[in-house]
Amino acid sequence: MRLGICLLAIAGWAMGQDRSVPLFTIEKSSNANRVQYEARLTADGHIDAHQPVVAYWIMAAENGRRQELNILERAKAYGFTLRQDGLDSYRLRVVSHREKEIHVFRDGRTVRAEAVIGGRVARVEKIFIQMHKSLILSFPDFGEMYGFDRETGEKRYEKVLRTE
Repeated sequence: MRLGICLLAIAGWAMGQDRSVPLFTIEKSSNANRVQYEARLTADGHIDAHQPVVAYWIMAAENGRRQELNILERAKAYGFTLRQDGLDSYRLRVVSHREKEIHVFRDGRTVRAEAVIGGRVARVEKIFIQMHKSLILSFPDFGEMYGFDRETGEKRYEKVLRTE
């Protein structure tokens, strides 16, 4: 009986806690590790205004553990800027490719990340970065965005070249 009450209390506590919803990933050609982007939700289902989006490594080339981005990765590659443009609506730009805007917004009971991919608004699934190595450093050659068309559900693709 005590165990049952304890389990119910824990379940109730966990359901009332903040949670995260996966948005999209960035993968790169140099290894299997990927950066996961997630929207943080409050207990009542709104996007958390204090920390709407988080990004972190999934170390798939190792043991699959989660690892925070370091300061250089946040500043030069995988970090992002956010601008709120309404209730539960944000405009995200990844620092390594600021010209591509991703709209993060609540849609009913879920959160979506959408961008123009191949000339059509699409739900962003992943971004793939083709890398090349020069001495000890790796540099991106180009990116590829993958997603699904908002209207038709068809796959969308766009190759994004570096502008620098």
